[in-house]
Amino acid sequence: MSAASPSRQSPGAYSTRRQDSLPQSYGDTCVESSSSPRRQLEYDRLLASSKPRRNCCTWKVAAVFLAFVAAGLVLTWQMLPAEDIVARYIPQFEEPANPYEGPEAGAPFVPEKPDANSEDGGGIDIGVPSDAADAVAAGTVVPSFMRCPEGDELCCNGSPANCGLRLDQMMFGLVHNSMSSEEGGFFIGYNHILGLEKALVAGYRALSLDVCRCGSALQFCHNVCDYGERLPNEVFTNIMQFLDDYRSEVVVLLFEASSEKGPIVWNDLYAEMADVDGFTDMIYVHTYGDEWPKMSTLVEQNKRVIVFYFSGGTCADGVCPPGFKYFYNYAAETQFESASLADLENHEYSCEITRGPKDDALPANFFVVNNFVTPPDLEASMVANSKSFLSERLTTCGNANRMRPNFVYLDFWSQGMTAQLVQRANVQFAQELKAQELE
Repeated sequence: MSAASPSRQSPGAYSTRRQDSLPQSYGDTCVESSSSPRRQLEYDRLLASSKPRRNCCTWKVAAVFLAFVAAGLVLTWQMLPAEDIVARYIPQFEEPANPYEGPEAGAPFVPEKPDANSEDGGGIDIGVPSDAADAVAAGTVVPSFMRCPEGDELCCNGSPANCGLRLDQMMFGLVHNSMSSEEGGFFIGYNHILGLEKALVAGYRALSLDVCRCGSALQFCHNVCDYGERLPNEVFTNIMQFLDDYRSEVVVLLFEASSEKGPIVWNDLYAEMADVDGFTDMIYVHTYGDEWPKMSTLVEQNKRVIVFYFSGGTCADGVCPPGFKYFYNYAAETQFESASLADLENHEYSCEITRGPKDDALPANFFVVNNFVTPPDLEASMVANSKSFLSERLTTCGNANRMRPNFVYLDFWSQGMTAQLVQRANVQFAQELKAQELE
């Protein structure tokens, strides 16, 4: 093919068109579009040059850019709710299956171990149970220390001895933020590994639940809707099933109105309870100033649900649902803002009462000892829920305030032996009171 063939371009024609199509500047040097040899050499030199393009990003430009980015983030945070951001960018998981299947979990029966500890007298002394514990997975079967004996003898919360105690003489393991568990779908900042239903089976008889209003519906959540939550109907249904299965047991429910997801009207929560057959019939209605009933009375009359609330919330037209009582009219509570085990071990700080009845009100009937750290810490709870730590803490806080502990507020209930220690303390106290009556 000849050089004049129209199907090919000469090198000179191609080079000229490339020059004409280039921008008129490169770096800080202007290039005139021309086919002269001198300028062609200059053009080739520029193309071959390794001189980098001048960096226009000075510190002033960078500062202005970062300021715009910061302003954008602030506006985004203010205009978009936190839970919307979380729900969009963090994957959601399927709703967990109902974890409670009743008392028959297929675990082998483990006979009760003998307790070699002697009973201590004088002052408030929370006895320490033996090292031996039931060799079963937590929450799969009722442990031996919570198992009522066979026969017709009246039994209350796992022991006939408890029936002689008034409610305000009992001690309860109080599961902090009981809805918030890894098993229940709370996979960030959860307070427990296993769900509240298993806590009931394992021997815990008091549950705290945070109540949120998410749109038009109530949920048990932790200030963020639709990102780790339990539905009230499901929870009340499971509690009702537990109470039907174990007719000797009394359960305390403590509801906290969410500080960020309201407003909470307690009558709406009562309506959720009423949707579960028989639930509201079991709520004990207490009159302020009256003596609390004995456990035997609550069991025999089938008034086995005690309800308290705190942290706000309102009652429709100023009339609260039957049995709903403001917790701090009846209870005094130790410091609840402990950030570490060191804070809990500082008894002067952690045993101080920070919430309770007003000065002109009746004295507290119940004493709450907080035994958790914030934020939730599994390793810290393994220590805090151990027999030596908990026994010393309850004894020290009780004597410092001249009140016997009624509620042990804890995280990660499946760690340690809180339920076992609580049951031993109840039986021990019942035996002491009976001995005093015989003197």
